[in-house]
Amino acid sequence: MDFIMRPFEDADAVDFAQAVNQSLDTLLPWMTWAHKNYTVDEARLWFHLTKLQRQQGVADELGLFAADGRLLGGAGLRYSSQSLSPCSVGYWVRSSEQRQGIASEAVRRLAEKVFRQPDINVVEILVAEKNIASRTVAEKAGATTITTRYGLIVLDSGPVNTVIYHLYRNSEDDD
Repeated sequence: MDFIMRPFEDADAVDFAQAVNQSLDTLLPWMTWAHKNYTVDEARLWFHLTKLQRQQGVADELGLFAADGRLLGGAGLRYSSQSLSPCSVGYWVRSSEQRQGIASEAVRRLAEKVFRQPDINVVEILVAEKNIASRTVAEKAGATTITTRYGLIVLDSGPVNTVIYHLYRNSEDDD
């Protein structure tokens, strides 16, 4: 599926809240920010935070939109302030749009974007070990499993085993 990635705008808030509420079956086990009755005001607050983070250079959260404007989900980069720590990527796709390759393509696009910066060579993806769908996204995007560690992700149920994936800059990108 073809889609565009762009920053969220206040006009997206109603669609965002609807997408979250319609996707609780797949979000609630893994995304602690998702909850029943997610509101338009919460979406707007999130959008304002992501705009501030983009301006500060600490994150780049983007909406995923179909050609017809439908909100498909979100994906974003988090930049580390420590030079040895990799940049990380996160993603979610609304339930009705899953299993179409949207998330893995979004991850690939974000990796391409971040690797244009000469000082970033690794993008990290952290996934709860039992989140098979998200692990599949990381693997389809070309990420390599590094290790599994306990407690890097804390869900509502408590800390869980976390699979660490890395995407590496392609040596051809340096040409």
